[in-house]
Amino acid sequence: MRTSEIIKSSLNEIKYHKVRSFLSFFSIMIGVISIIYTLTLTYSMSYRISKAVEVNGPGRINIETKRRWDDDYDNKSKSYLNLYDAYAIRKSFPELYMVSPYSNKWVRFYDVQSKFKEYVGVTGITPEWKKRGWIYKLKGRFINDYDIENKSKVCVVIQEGGWLKKPKWIKFYRWKDKFQEYVKHNELLGKDIYIGNQTFKVVGVLEEPPQEQNPKSFIGVGSWEPNILIPISSMQSFLKGYSMNEKEDAIDGINIDTGQKETIEKYKRVITELIKSRKGNADFINMRDYIEVLKDQMTDKKRDMTTVMIIGIIAIFAGGIGIMNVSLAAIYSRVKEIGIRRALGASKSDIMKQFVFEAVLLGFLGGIFGSVLGVAAIEYLKSKGDTNMIMFKWWMVLAAIIAAMLTGFIASVYPAKVAADLDPVESLKYE
Repeated sequence: MRTSEIIKSSLNEIKYHKVRSFLSFFSIMIGVISIIYTLTLTYSMSYRISKAVEVNGPGRINIETKRRWDDDYDNKSKSYLNLYDAYAIRKSFPELYMVSPYSNKWVRFYDVQSKFKEYVGVTGITPEWKKRGWIYKLKGRFINDYDIENKSKVCVVIQEGGWLKKPKWIKFYRWKDKFQEYVKHNELLGKDIYIGNQTFKVVGVLEEPPQEQNPKSFIGVGSWEPNILIPISSMQSFLKGYSMNEKEDAIDGINIDTGQKETIEKYKRVITELIKSRKGNADFINMRDYIEVLKDQMTDKKRDMTTVMIIGIIAIFAGGIGIMNVSLAAIYSRVKEIGIRRALGASKSDIMKQFVFEAVLLGFLGGIFGSVLGVAAIEYLKSKGDTNMIMFKWWMVLAAIIAAMLTGFIASVYPAKVAADLDPVESLKYE
């Protein structure tokens, strides 16, 4: 049989058995939607993990003083981390790629000229802060060693990147960051501003990339996002404001990057011993590596992905069974037709091709319609602010259609063999 005849015959057969074909078609379609969604979620997770590790460092460790809400917090402990602990780590282990102490405060910002005032998050840092997490475009300069040594009253302002294409949910979201609105509409570089009750000069502005391209919006460590960066020495000497630390010389934590994932456990041990030797104990700190944090943040996404994947597998499997049933039913309703074709010279392989092609065509049509609905669903979720769906790629549609066609092929092999093995003489007698 010519290919054109096989296609025409297959379409007629699908059209003739509408109900049976639709049930198989529908199951395949649901499976394809699930496959596209799962592939998007899987790709998103893989991309975000790789970007997060790239931005934050493969050997990232975060050391923090325990808070009241931690399960093993000891309210009798008077130990805390300070800037000299960070310097001791840097001196003891000069091979570490990064040792970045930080301290957070919530303070009042005021601009005399525009009369704008707002409470903002300020983080005290050292120049090592820029070694990791650097996704910014810098206008002006960054904080340097001279600023730290001389407790310079300088600062760097962070400007958020906004959106390339605003999701539809934004218009229903009434809250606006007043400080970010102020930053976007004012030229701050070189300007004197009040932070707390102190005058600071803006020596730099860090412009973030748009949300869709910002690795920090994919996965973050902790919830604190500063608006302004200042030298950590200046913060401890001049800046008053709300802080988690009661001691003036205390810092919130130290971010460390060993440079290699394989060395994380080693440095967790030796740094713990160093802090223990300096403070008498190390029970007052939490020490976590970034891989742990990533695993925690990915747990829910993996659960969702697994659920959808199971639904997709079940739907595809059901579709395959449906195609097999349709094919077997078609055989017993077309026994005489098969006998006539064999009598006219059709070979066993011709009969097999006929039934295999019908099943593959059914899978293909289910894949096409499922892909259309799947892409529409992804676009809808994207418009609702689901950043995972931004990772959708068109090769996922091709993969889903191939999976649907492969399901049709596998499900048709047995029925096609049954049809091909029918005895031509007995088939012509069949009523």
